[in-house]
Amino acid sequence: MTKPRSQRLGVVLGLAEKQKEAADRYLADSQQRLQQAESQLIQLQNYMLEYQQQFTQAGQQGLTTDQLRQHQAFIGRLEQALRQQHETIRVARHQLDQVKQYWQSVYARYKGIEKLTDKVILSEQKHRDKQDQQAVDERSQRTRGFGL
Repeated sequence: MTKPRSQRLGVVLGLAEKQKEAADRYLADSQQRLQQAESQLIQLQNYMLEYQQQFTQAGQQGLTTDQLRQHQAFIGRLEQALRQQHETIRVARHQLDQVKQYWQSVYARYKGIEKLTDKVILSEQKHRDKQDQQAVDERSQRTRGFGL
């Protein structure tokens, strides 16, 4: 005997649910990567401001040309790190957008299968109820037939 359609759809629903859970994890990971990249950018910006303030204070007391060159080289490396961090954020945002689109499609598919499964279960229940009612009607007619 074949399994009812609702049971077969239950297997499909279970697979869709696992895929949705994986998509949930991908989305959370992608959001976390973006937040970390943004946090690192803020840290770099704060560090650069702090370093420039310290340099300004030291400059008031006088600097050698070697110290000035070292400062400029260090600021150059910090600016490069800031540009790289901006690029990291841009890539992380793009990836997050792609993961969101994937998550939305997986979620929509899951909800569609869930809705179909619920509809099939309801239909099967109505069919069973109808069969039960017919059986009751048949028994009551047979009982009345014997009573005449």
